[in-house]
Amino acid sequence: MSEAINSPQSRTDYGDGVLGAALSRGDLADDAPVAPRRSRLYRLLANRDAAIAAAGVLLFILFPLTTKTFLTEFNLTNMVRNVSLIGTVAVGMTFLLIVGEIDLSVGSVLGFLVILFGVFDDRLGLGPWLAALLVIPIGVTTGVLNGLIRVLLNIPSFIVTLAMLTAYRSLALIISHERPISVAGEGAFFWLTGGAILGIPWLIIWMLAAMIVGSIVLRSTRYGFHAYATGGNPEAARDSGINIGRVKMIAFAFTGGLCGLAATLLFGYLHVAEPTSGTGFEFRVIGAVIIGGTALTGGFGTILGTLIGTLIIAIITSGMVLLGYSQGATDLSTGFLIVAVGIVDLLMQRAAMPSRFS
Repeated sequence: MSEAINSPQSRTDYGDGVLGAALSRGDLADDAPVAPRRSRLYRLLANRDAAIAAAGVLLFILFPLTTKTFLTEFNLTNMVRNVSLIGTVAVGMTFLLIVGEIDLSVGSVLGFLVILFGVFDDRLGLGPWLAALLVIPIGVTTGVLNGLIRVLLNIPSFIVTLAMLTAYRSLALIISHERPISVAGEGAFFWLTGGAILGIPWLIIWMLAAMIVGSIVLRSTRYGFHAYATGGNPEAARDSGINIGRVKMIAFAFTGGLCGLAATLLFGYLHVAEPTSGTGFEFRVIGAVIIGGTALTGGFGTILGTLIGTLIIAIITSGMVLLGYSQGATDLSTGFLIVAVGIVDLLMQRAAMPSRFS
């Protein structure tokens, strides 16, 4: 069993395609009928990244037809920069969904860590560099705590992180006395977080760096193979010798660390820590990952898909704002898009396993 999971062929089965995801979850019996692989419908639905990218391109074509300022360099740069923190944390959320877990507390954790950064930098006078060196490990610790409760007490991550969502938001309000903390924002640190190089904002560069690292880990390391196996078929993964508890703990810790990085970048960009920072952030992060094709049931997902999902949210947000709509209308549109992706996911499963839905 262990050799089968770690073989090159198994890597393809676990990481690519609807059929591979179904096999990893054990959904297909040996004699289960499967739709012809060469059918046009199956090929179209099975290539998630291509289908999602096509939807993004359609949106990218649609909005310039309704507003002339959409394709300006200023708007395109701001469009991506405004979702860069979403994309950064979405890398960790992709890991979590792949291993079959979820973290609803990332928005509150972000707000809590931003306030801690402000306290360390301004009130304690530690400076931004030392504050960053403290905040990111604390972010990892928040993820480890979620993972410990989930793994050791076997409490569903939905319940654990829902409770933490309230806890960390309350801590942010208590520590800050419900007041923002602001600094002057001068020096190399604030340039590396809120500035730009060759016209490209550092926020975008940090997001892409996180996505490159996440993609390499998922595609080219033993942990990545174990993550797909854990989310796809936990029992088979456990029987093959994979420590699924440790795999999940690492995913939670990684997500917490990225929240710490995002908090550092947010403070460096705005020069202020608001106790309400990150409100609704979890919805956009999870939305980007789901729109990007990562399965809520675990065992399937790619960082490329998450990048595309993040860009789709950026396109929708920018386009709706330019058309005069509020953030509420933008979130409503994103919600409908998530439902549409869920419907497409069901169609993909039907295309691969028609007998299961007949």
